[in-house]
Amino acid sequence: MPQHDQPDKKPRLQHADLSESNLTEQEKQRERQRRWLANEKRDPARAQEIKERNTANKRAWRKQKKEKKEKADQTGNAGPAEGQGPAKKQRVSSPETHAEAGPYNSAPDDIPIDPILLNQGETLPQAGPSNSGPDHIPIDPLLLNQEIAAPTPTLPLMRDAEVMTDAPEPLHDAEVMTDAPEPFVNLPVEIIPVPPLPTFSTLTNLDSRDRATPIIGTQVHKKSDTIDWSDGSTMVLPCIMRDGVNICQEDADTVAFFASLQESLPETSKNIVHLHYKDWRTKSRQLCDEISAAIRVNKAVIIRNISTPEPATLDLDYLEDRGMSDLMHVVIHDAEQRTKDFTFPHQHATLEEFVNNIHDPNKIQCILDVGYGQGGLPSALSTLDSSIVNRWNQTTVDCPVGEKFHPDNFTVHSWALIHSPTFWTHPHHDLDGSLTFVQVKTGEKKWGLWRHIHEDTLTWTHLSEIAPELTDLYQNRKKIQETWHGEIVTLLPGDMLIQPPGQFHAVYTPVTSFATGGHFYNYETMHLMELSRYIDHKQGRTLTNQVHEHSLETFQ
Repeated sequence: MPQHDQPDKKPRLQHADLSESNLTEQEKQRERQRRWLANEKRDPARAQEIKERNTANKRAWRKQKKEKKEKADQTGNAGPAEGQGPAKKQRVSSPETHAEAGPYNSAPDDIPIDPILLNQGETLPQAGPSNSGPDHIPIDPLLLNQEIAAPTPTLPLMRDAEVMTDAPEPLHDAEVMTDAPEPFVNLPVEIIPVPPLPTFSTLTNLDSRDRATPIIGTQVHKKSDTIDWSDGSTMVLPCIMRDGVNICQEDADTVAFFASLQESLPETSKNIVHLHYKDWRTKSRQLCDEISAAIRVNKAVIIRNISTPEPATLDLDYLEDRGMSDLMHVVIHDAEQRTKDFTFPHQHATLEEFVNNIHDPNKIQCILDVGYGQGGLPSALSTLDSSIVNRWNQTTVDCPVGEKFHPDNFTVHSWALIHSPTFWTHPHHDLDGSLTFVQVKTGEKKWGLWRHIHEDTLTWTHLSEIAPELTDLYQNRKKIQETWHGEIVTLLPGDMLIQPPGQFHAVYTPVTSFATGGHFYNYETMHLMELSRYIDHKQGRTLTNQVHEHSLETFQ
């Protein structure tokens, strides 16, 4: 018999240690999957291939579901009721997930599962409310190093990524785990109609000042009230209905008062410097000098059109293009949870669950610190960050970095903010005495800034004692109007705001928005940094909304 050359095959993984372990069969299966994926990713080229195929398949799945929805709408199939968002499935969390995570199942219903991922003869745990995948899948024993056996058992579709694997890449993708060229064609899939993932245009039509009509009944509750702002725009007030009552009425009253503050204008503002980037495009050093002169005397700086925004749809593809996986675990600030405990509004969820919730009219949420390590100050302004230029770049030889240091030393220089419509952020100042910059990419923000009218004569102790009155803006509105100067900056896509240390500010987000920003230190504001840290020490529990623990390492 002629001999044919056989291509080299990778040796099959051996799992002898697992047979002696006390793990359950399901836990052994997950461990085999994890080892297989880790072994594949040892080859950089293979790791990149896995990532690219995984991304392509997820996008193909989302496109497929969108096309199904459009086709169903065209043929007259029943859709969401008028004035209501898409119907949602109630998520039943597995014991391994957080009880406070978002209410919607984040796993796809009809992505075919590669047989290699499933262990022959085992029934894997069900983590979702329904099984919509193929019921009978022939199982390849290659990964498991087992003899072929028949008949093939019926296996449920795994629905929760947390149950599947601890690996950073999702494992529900067929092409990742097999060389089959067209998994969507070769594997039959039972099609069950489900609501599409919500997508929404977040580059608001800036020619129209009506921010309310496009979102009432879809992204916000149909009974939401509206308010006219001093700049002529109309926006929705916060509203979450429970038993016929708006449980966010206090936030709605506060935002209505906030809307009455004057809009900051270049000609009249005493505390905010207005710049337009087109006037400084070729003069980056002079621009940095101008900003330094402003923040030195405790003035915020608004730079208009520092970047050119592009029309965008804020969906999972948009976020994935910016390095944010739909499976990323995030900490959500939830408005309803805040009504129960003002100091702890946090919930745990995945990024996909957060995006799904945006079309729930009874959810108002945001994420304050999405990882966005590739951001930071624009290159033209990078020399403003003394902590990077003078600390980490120049002094690490004289002052070597220890074996252990806090990752916030670098991660706080770049983060992203994602807000659903009508989220109200109460007045506060940012922790650690750092400057803050924020740049709106899509959507819009109303950024309010306050300075005490007798700031130059107040003692630090007195300022720390009266500052908490800002946190209850509506109840203390009369006293605040008498003793604090407040104004609003409207941030549109492409605008950047830089605020000095200790700047008291509040933010209203009228439409779904995505922004990037970060914290940094500057030698020109060390006196303000010291005051800000003193106030943190006295009133940090009520006057800041996010805690970092890295600053002393930078100062040292």
